[in-house]
Amino acid sequence: MSELSRKIWPVTAAAVVAFAIYETVKTLLFPRLSIVGSHIVTVSVVGVLAFFLSRYALGRHGGVLSKLQRQTRFIEDSNQLLSAVLASLREGVLMVDSQTNVVLYNDAAIEMLGLRPVETAPSRSGPASAADNPLHSYLIPDASDEDGTRTRAKRLRLADATRNPAVNDAFRKALAEHAAVETRVEMLGRALKILQLKVAPIGDDQAVGIFYDITELERLEGIRREFFSNLSHELRTPLTVIMGLSETLLAGALEDRENGARFLERLHKNAHRMNDLVSDISDLSSIESGEMNLSLATLRLKSAVAESVGLLEPRADEMRVRFEISVPEDLMVRVDARRLGQILHNLIENAIKFNKPGGTVAVTADQFGRFAQIVVEDTGNGIASGDLPRIFERLYRADRSRSQNIQGTGLGLAIVKHLVLAHGGDIAVHSELGRGSKFIFTMPLESAEAAAAISPQRAGSRTLPS
Repeated sequence: MSELSRKIWPVTAAAVVAFAIYETVKTLLFPRLSIVGSHIVTVSVVGVLAFFLSRYALGRHGGVLSKLQRQTRFIEDSNQLLSAVLASLREGVLMVDSQTNVVLYNDAAIEMLGLRPVETAPSRSGPASAADNPLHSYLIPDASDEDGTRTRAKRLRLADATRNPAVNDAFRKALAEHAAVETRVEMLGRALKILQLKVAPIGDDQAVGIFYDITELERLEGIRREFFSNLSHELRTPLTVIMGLSETLLAGALEDRENGARFLERLHKNAHRMNDLVSDISDLSSIESGEMNLSLATLRLKSAVAESVGLLEPRADEMRVRFEISVPEDLMVRVDARRLGQILHNLIENAIKFNKPGGTVAVTADQFGRFAQIVVEDTGNGIASGDLPRIFERLYRADRSRSQNIQGTGLGLAIVKHLVLAHGGDIAVHSELGRGSKFIFTMPLESAEAAAAISPQRAGSRTLPS
């Protein structure tokens, strides 16, 4: 028996007793009252009582209805807020019940776990009831029977949503032990995705899991570890040479004029190499932290290229590499002259170092929309396609077996990329094993008017060509 029924029966019995008492009192007080008169009096009294009781009942009903409307509005506002939070979260949210049936999941979980978007199911209360509830887009809907009059729970098991054992074990453990569980999850697909999963129980029969995508963090952590490993290697090599030579000199090699001079020359060379490495690290740190200030000035690009080529001609002669230069005389750029020289020097020096004897280094330039596009191309052995995405990383060497005997800090291309981006330009590399490499970067022209003044047939798309 419901609580309402338990209240109705006593009230009804009390009303019957009260009416019986009323009839008894009326008969005793008015024994000569006719039947018609008695009925009229009774109806009048009942009408007055019904009026006041109706007003009381309607007032109570109106209060309950008003309270229900306020609660409904509060629930709708809460649903809208929860739906907005779920939609904006970058973390995946997945909720299951005690039977590991999926109850709720958001868009991020759909992307991370490869789930299907929740489809709205028809309801007995009409289509508006589902559409008006923003949280319905994340709740697992009910499946209607064919006649549309009855609904039953549509169950999506966690094991059907994802086959990953780490995810299933974490939710089962949280439900069984009623304790929070944290684990690392690797999702295999087109690309490896690494997730950090935190599962917490909610009450006695539900658990919610939060998925954090840490793929990029893991990648950056790997790059950081590799950077410090490479840095220690780059520093250890000249330090080992310096320590060995200094010990040899202290042991008496200074008395040997010929070998002593040779040892001192090697000491100076390795000390210079360490100085270059520290200087490049300092430059890169300054650039990445935003502390570098560009002193922009108008510069003839051909003059800057000619200056860099002139400084590197002795090295090119030593490697038996020849230059091919094609830069328009009227191509003016708005750049920091020293930084542009640093960019050109690094790219041209690399083109010489990694070239073949008798090879060619071609430096060409042309207008590229509002930018000047500069291409440095060599005829060396090229770069493997697997190394190209990482070629601009700090201390990354594409072919260590080939480059271990080539002097350099390994930071040149990282500095080049940051300097190009600092000028508002872009840089790309195209390479093929056995056929050389081509580095393409852009620098801003002197001004929009200068760009229009240069022959329009040289203006092109903003996308760097291959």
